Amino acid sequence: MHPKKPALDEAAREIVVSALQFALESHRIYFGAFVVMPDHWHALIALIEPWTLPKFMHAIMSFVGARTQRQLNANGTRWQDGYYDTLVKTGKQFSFVADYIEENPVAKGLVERKEQWIASSAHRLDLITDPWPWLYD
Repeated sequence: MHPKKPALDEAAREIVVSALQFALESHRIYFGAFVVMPDHWHALIALIEPWTLPKFMHAIMSFVGARTQRQLNANGTRWQDGYYDTLVKTGKQFSFVADYIEENPVAKGLVERKEQWIASSAHRLDLITDPWPWLYD
């Protein structure tokens, strides 16, 4: 028996990154951190009005879903319905969440250093909003 291939190969992960980059460049979001893993993705974002989280997620997943459907079907998987959100209230929480996101590939044993994972803000510093538009604490 062959081990199951990851749901998203590097090219498919790049589709997610390009969708997030488009959202940033189209002034829909600010980016704090992101990572696209072989089977899920995380993003620390702030939405820019008039965007709402449901509207943003629908737009991005419509784009990503259409372009990754063939690969996901070949691997016997699909995108989950819905998403999980967390409201970040402090600078300490912001730093914790950003670190958690960027360290995900290291924690899963995919790379030794977070900067090595191409589909992440640790590698794509050009996509990070700096300075962050809101103050915490």
